[in-house]
Amino acid sequence: MDNIQEKNKIFIYLLVIFFAIFIGSGIFLLVNKKTANKEQQSVSTQTIKQEELLIPSEIPKKGLVNLKATGSGPYLLTDQLIIDLFADSNGENVTAYDVLVKYDPLSFDFIQTVSLDQAFQVYSFKKDDRLTLTVVKTSQDQTPSVFVEKPVVRLNFKPKKTGEFSFSILTSFNKETTKFVNEKTEVIYPKVNKIKLTVN
Repeated sequence: MDNIQEKNKIFIYLLVIFFAIFIGSGIFLLVNKKTANKEQQSVSTQTIKQEELLIPSEIPKKGLVNLKATGSGPYLLTDQLIIDLFADSNGENVTAYDVLVKYDPLSFDFIQTVSLDQAFQVYSFKKDDRLTLTVVKTSQDQTPSVFVEKPVVRLNFKPKKTGEFSFSILTSFNKETTKFVNEKTEVIYPKVNKIKLTVN
C-alpha cells in the first residue's frame, strides 16, 4: 500500500513537472515571438527610414536656358519690360521644351509670350508666382532645331511698382521641370539662370 502511494506521489510530481515545463515552454515561445516581431518591425522601420533618406544624385545638366532683358535699364513704370529666353540645346535636335519662370506677380503684370522661332508654338500658363511655358514644334516643320544660344521666346511684363526685382528660371517645382525633349523623346535638363532688374 505504501509502495502504491509512493508511486502515486512520484507520478503526481512528474505530472506537475511536465505541466510546468510545458507551460514554461509556451510562455518562452510567446515572449520570443513578440521580441522577434519587434526586432523585425524595428529592422523594417530602419530600412524605410534609410530608403527615405536616400537622396538622388543631381541630374547632369546639358545646354542652357537663360533670361536676358532687352535694353540696359533701369526701367520706368511706364515701360513695357521685355525679357528674351535664350536656349542652347548642346547639339540636340529639340522637338519640345518646358520652362518655369519665377517672378513677382505683385510687382509685374504678365502680358504675353511670343515664340521667336516660327517652327515652335508657345503655350503659357500663369500659376501663382510663376509661368509655365510649354513650347512645341509644329507638325509641318521637319527641319532639325538645334539651338545655339538663340533667342527662342519673348516675355512681356508691365511693372506695377518701383524697386529691384528678380526673374529666374526654376529647374523644377513640384512635378514640373525645365527641360528639352529631343526627337528620340529623350529628356535633357539644361542649366538655368536668374536676372535682377531695377524699376524707377
